[in-house]
Amino acid sequence: NGEPVQPALHQSIARVIGRQVQATAIPRRFSAPMKEIWELQMRLPRRQGKRAFVTLAHPRFRAAYDFLLLREESGEIESGLGQWWTDFQNADEREQTRMISALGSNAPRKKRRRKKPASKD
Repeated sequence: NGEPVQPALHQSIARVIGRQVQATAIPRRFSAPMKEIWELQMRLPRRQGKRAFVTLAHPRFRAAYDFLLLREESGEIESGLGQWWTDFQNADEREQTRMISALGSNAPRKKRRRKKPASKD
């Protein structure tokens, strides 16, 4: 609907948890990690540069990775990304760097935002 992805994701997460809390009590110690795991789902496909290393070092990476594998298995998302992360975790640093370099040409370019010209008031 044209809304920026990150705020839309946060709203969706809040809406889902809000609905679920009406039926089941979810303590914050569970809902906070759930939010992090969902948010990491957006970061897992972005593996260029140092992003893969930063994501791998995230405290909730393993839970997000497991959730990614479940999403692939259920058919919610295309398979392939989970295998890439499996290989990346098992690779040494040199191989990890090579894997990231191999992604380079397929990486989508970030579109630059153009500033609106100042209004003449």
